[in-house]
Amino acid sequence: MSWDSAFFRRKIGALHIDYTPPDLIKACLAQARKEGFRYLLCKVASHNISVTRILEAEGFYLTDIAVIWIRERLDNTHDFQSLHNARFATEQDIPMAREMAKSLFLHSRFYNDPFYSKEEADNLYQTWIENSIKGLAAHAVFLIPDKGFITCSKLEHNTGNIDLIGVRKDFQRRDIGKQLLLTALDWFYSQGISKVRVKTQLRNVPALNFYSRLGFTIIEYSLTFGIIL
Repeated sequence: MSWDSAFFRRKIGALHIDYTPPDLIKACLAQARKEGFRYLLCKVASHNISVTRILEAEGFYLTDIAVIWIRERLDNTHDFQSLHNARFATEQDIPMAREMAKSLFLHSRFYNDPFYSKEEADNLYQTWIENSIKGLAAHAVFLIPDKGFITCSKLEHNTGNIDLIGVRKDFQRRDIGKQLLLTALDWFYSQGISKVRVKTQLRNVPALNFYSRLGFTIIEYSLTFGIIL
């Protein structure tokens, strides 16, 4: 994982497995240590219990349970028309957006994995929103100044993805998240996108309820394991 390794200044890799004999995983870990890797992550479908047991036996720990949502049949009749305060973010908004992003995504794996420090996690999300506004990590970013933002990416097969959505704690439960999400859905519709995906953490109960209320359905769970070498 070259980008992660450069950003965190430690060699980070990913282990991709469906089912692998334990002896082969031991050999992979030995080779990773020999090559100077400091950390490996491994993503597993939630139903793959046999792989989960093998990883745990080899010292991997569960660092995240992701919930993948999808909303289909987009239209342009959203009630955000009467709530719409969001606008496109520009590079002049980067300092404000970076400040909002700091400690905004505390449910993410980066804040809950002992391999990363809080300062590193803060820096990651600040860099992520900056790169998104610059068009390096997203196709569009909408924000409500000093309150929240949402980033949108276009994928293959007429699918859109919401990469980040965050609202400052003191502005939550005021429909800010709803305004941002419906603005993003309207933008996706204008781009010819027919369905939109978003990922959140199982531990983030308010987010789960939020997406359920706004017409998203769960299609997948994903487990992320990590091991510090």
